[in-house]
Amino acid sequence: MSGTWQVASILKEPLFVTLRFVAWYLEQGADHVTLFFDDPQDPAIGVLDTHPDVTCIPCTAEFWGKIGLSPDIRFTKRQNAAITWAYHRLQEGWLLNVDSDEFLVLKSGSVSDLLARQEATTQAVRIRTAELVRPETPQPDLQFRTPMARDVARRVYQDNAKLFGPRRQGLMGHPQGKSLTRAGLRRARLRQHWAEIPRQGRAREVELSAKDGAYLLHMIGEDYYSWRRKVDWRMASAGFTHALTDQIADVLTQEDPEPDLFEIYLGLHELSDDALARLHQEGVGVSLAVDLDRPAQRLFGEAYDVARKIA
Repeated sequence: MSGTWQVASILKEPLFVTLRFVAWYLEQGADHVTLFFDDPQDPAIGVLDTHPDVTCIPCTAEFWGKIGLSPDIRFTKRQNAAITWAYHRLQEGWLLNVDSDEFLVLKSGSVSDLLARQEATTQAVRIRTAELVRPETPQPDLQFRTPMARDVARRVYQDNAKLFGPRRQGLMGHPQGKSLTRAGLRRARLRQHWAEIPRQGRAREVELSAKDGAYLLHMIGEDYYSWRRKVDWRMASAGFTHALTDQIADVLTQEDPEPDLFEIYLGLHELSDDALARLHQEGVGVSLAVDLDRPAQRLFGEAYDVARKIA
């Protein structure tokens, strides 16, 4: 069975984020990366549009009209439409639909080998989330939390448990992860986490997670700057719980909201040494020695380092 695979993403990010994303997936073995730029003037287009394994698509009004939408439609609807359009242009193999802060990692073996082993009846492979946390005391490896039951979340977070809401399984982002979808599913519509097929529902999938040595590393909250840049967007798109949205809205009315916003950020994404120990004791913590910058440094050299510094 075919183990070839491609990546598609719609994004609006600083240059270094885009370059890091592209380099990661090309080094992981993706045959091609298609980028939909929500800002048609994104400077990354000029850097990447001559790369033979990257397709850059500026999301102009003309492009949205071509696929039956307008630029003022809500983002998630545009996102799903663009990725579905990319999927149906795929002739063979699989398509991974991910955001620019999500990095697929396998503890052993390659993505291509994983896909080639799948049964012919498997329509998708979904990799569940491992979400970055910021340790109070710096650690030699990156630290991640994985989806957890509510009682586990209460034991791990204790007084902070209420910040995480009832549905996200102890994460701030999505616990579902993202899917590699096999080409050729007629009339399939790709959504954020999986494909849906008329009269069938969700694609028939194999689900993998940390226990299988498979991780979708979600770098949400990687640093305060990245988190702060997306606060307004997350508030408008149900990216926070209702209670947290109200709390942040109150803070934003202050003359200088940044100190309180930073404290909220730390409460969501930083773990004390004791909380980090509880995370691992409960079996829902992961330590990974991964360097997300290294592939971009190899592929783009000094240009990447400069982009990283000026972001």
